[in-house]
Amino acid sequence: MAKKFSFTFFIFILSIFTLTIIPSAGFGADANNKEIAIDYVTKIQNEISADLSKLRTAIETELADIKLLSSDIQQRLAELNILTEKSSDDMAAWGYTDEQRELRTQVLSQLTVAYAAYDSLYQTSLSNSKETQEIDAASLKNVESPDINYSDELRKEINKTSSNLDVQVFYLQTKTNKLRLELAEAIEMQKKLKAAQEGGEALELPRTYILRVELAKLNVALTRLQVQAQRKNFDTNVATIQRLRRRLADIQGKLIFPQELLDKNLEKIQTRLNDLTKELNDARKALDSAHASLVRSRAALGSADVNVLTNASSAHYMARNARVNYWEYMIALLDDEIEINLEFQQTWRERFKLFNDKASGEEIWKIRESSQARINDLTTQLEGVRTLENTLLLQADSIQAHAETEGIASTVQQSIIQAANNYRKIVSDICNRYEALIPDAIFLQQRLYNEANDNISALRLAEKVSSFSKDTIMGFLDTELWQGEGYSVTVSKLIIAIFVFLSSFFLSSWGSNWIKRRMLRREKVSITAANGVQRIVFYILWVAFALIALNIVKIPLTAFAFMGGAFAVGIGFGMQNIFNNLISGFIVIFSRPFKVNDIVDVMGIQGTVDDIGSRSTTIKTWDGFDVVMPNRYFLENSVTNWTKSDLKKREILKVGVAYGSDTRRVEKILLEVARDHSQVLKNPAPFVIFKDFGDSSLDFEVYYWIELRTSSGMKVSSDMRHHIAAVFEREGINIPFPQRDIHIINDESKPVEIKEDTQEDTKNA
Repeated sequence: MAKKFSFTFFIFILSIFTLTIIPSAGFGADANNKEIAIDYVTKIQNEISADLSKLRTAIETELADIKLLSSDIQQRLAELNILTEKSSDDMAAWGYTDEQRELRTQVLSQLTVAYAAYDSLYQTSLSNSKETQEIDAASLKNVESPDINYSDELRKEINKTSSNLDVQVFYLQTKTNKLRLELAEAIEMQKKLKAAQEGGEALELPRTYILRVELAKLNVALTRLQVQAQRKNFDTNVATIQRLRRRLADIQGKLIFPQELLDKNLEKIQTRLNDLTKELNDARKALDSAHASLVRSRAALGSADVNVLTNASSAHYMARNARVNYWEYMIALLDDEIEINLEFQQTWRERFKLFNDKASGEEIWKIRESSQARINDLTTQLEGVRTLENTLLLQADSIQAHAETEGIASTVQQSIIQAANNYRKIVSDICNRYEALIPDAIFLQQRLYNEANDNISALRLAEKVSSFSKDTIMGFLDTELWQGEGYSVTVSKLIIAIFVFLSSFFLSSWGSNWIKRRMLRREKVSITAANGVQRIVFYILWVAFALIALNIVKIPLTAFAFMGGAFAVGIGFGMQNIFNNLISGFIVIFSRPFKVNDIVDVMGIQGTVDDIGSRSTTIKTWDGFDVVMPNRYFLENSVTNWTKSDLKKREILKVGVAYGSDTRRVEKILLEVARDHSQVLKNPAPFVIFKDFGDSSLDFEVYYWIELRTSSGMKVSSDMRHHIAAVFEREGINIPFPQRDIHIINDESKPVEIKEDTQEDTKNA
């Protein structure tokens, strides 16, 4: 029975998926499919009811001796109160041990709580039943001239109700399994009690055991009531979805989308954009203020380590830094929200054109492709927001835990708690706002995609060939191109051969990719080796399918005999580089000097290996360009693989200061700047070298390491230069530049002599 019940719930989950997906279908979706889905959900409901009814007989048998009316429950609660009050005296008279006393007291308490919970849930279920009837009777308002906004409201309500069903399915499954376990336990305890009453094995504490049997049965009754209540909620949601979908189907032929409605929607979005712009300006002012506060906090910190939170200045700096992070995230949110609202305006304009048949075929295809791409981008962005939310909550909990460490002063503790609260505020004010904004954007883009898809299905190929008659086309297709002994090649045969040949290309690609996925998933081979096998299998399948294509259209290989000589000459002269690169590609794939995602330097080109093909390898440079390099270059030239052994890279930052500066102080400042940067690795630790006495400056070099996958050397060095310039200005340390002074000696008796002297300018630069 358990296996069948699990299978039923699996089918039930599939039905929920059907309910969620089908409401988002386009206007032109098949109405019969919708009705089939509704009937299917009804069937699943009946199967669940049948499964639950199998437990009914056993449950009613076990609950036959328990009175569960509200008046009976109140009477039993009064009896339990009396038992509890005199329990101490009774247990003393019975000679109970401390452990036995504790057990009986616990059982009495649990019984009282269970009866109270059952009565409360029973009364609530009666109240909810009346409310549900009132809601069903009210239904939704009728609209004489439904517009596209009303249609969107119906679809949003369907999606919202459908999402609730997922939670209800899980809850029903959990509670039903619990009901089975509790029922089995109650039956077993009842058997044991009955056996003892009939003279069997005596019970250790018969009075307490009778109460435990009553508690077990009451738990069965309570869980059954919970399952029934949840089942009612589920049925209500299913009925709501069916009603909404019927309403949606009824209004499809009556929908309107006039220019006035478009203007109204655009005006509403524009008002929102104005509010967002004002909010963005305020946020930028707040960020400037937070930055200023952070700079003052950093100055007050001095040379102290910002990571030592037992120090009041360090804790205060952390709180200010968290505040700066809050406003940075807020500005990013407002920028995204403004961009999305601008997209809303464009989306509504495109929906208006699609609805009123004002879009050309090319525009419809373009709208469809762009909306699909935008849906993917928004989905990825939403996943990133949820990941950020989890990270921030973990960070806040970690900081909060540090604040609760013993021995921390109250002022320090307050600053640490403030920092934790600032990170939680990012989640509540920003992440939650994203999670409300992005789904709305996805919904609107999905509607645009579906409506464009419906318009595409209405396009007819006849629009492109209307100027040709059927006879003309057929005559062209039957035109003979060439013939030989026992065969002839016509245009139609050639077209079919080309079509089958191209299909073979996709079939070969699918087959080789399937083998590649299987190797990666089951054989656990590297991605580079799997790519090599995939290429070999692809060419084998391609040749095989090409021969099959020629056989299907009855074109013998002799028809292409004249191409053999040209092909051989091409290989000997013009195609030798191609075959050279092919062989080099397989050598690279199997010798593995580098693999996909490695960072390499080849002939001065630096970047990440994006793909290793059979003829060429693609490298994505730091500038975002894809450089396609023939594979033979990797065998004929030296290749520097920066990530073959690890992902760390050493960077050097050169800094010059004026003569007369405190070199030890400069070294300490540079080291602090390197250590404080979030993307500079702690191990290996950064260090500073006093490199040389330069012509115009004292030259220092900062050596530090970064993680290549997550950091950009140019960005890190730029951030550090900004920080160094600010700290040097605050500390009065000058960065000199060369100056040339020209001295002219004016002596009439001697020719004019010009002397050049180069010296540094440390004060008047």
